[in-house]
Amino acid sequence: MPFTASAKSDAHALFDDQRPSPLGLIEERVVGFVSAMCFRPIDDGEMVIRLAGEDGELIDLRTNPVCAGRLAIALLDLINQKGWFDVDLCVTDSGAEIARIRPLASKTFVCGAAND
Repeated sequence: MPFTASAKSDAHALFDDQRPSPLGLIEERVVGFVSAMCFRPIDDGEMVIRLAGEDGELIDLRTNPVCAGRLAIALLDLINQKGWFDVDLCVTDSGAEIARIRPLASKTFVCGAAND
């Protein structure tokens, strides 16, 4: 079953309505992962993402393309803002631009200069 325009609209509304708050986030309870694999959409158009935890545990997540796309955009934007990678990305939907990330104008470095 394809991911229809109606399903996409519903997924955007659900994403906005159910967006989690950072309040109550406890760093010690955060599960770290070191690798990930995204799988081809399944029959209903949803996607499966498998995360490999720091301790080798596998975590399988199921999501829709809207949630996956918005998460990917948010992660790439943060990575770009921190200067960890240069990201140049334009995301469109039905011909309309919905997200644009450009490399930073000034370079910031994660590591300082060596004291030679």
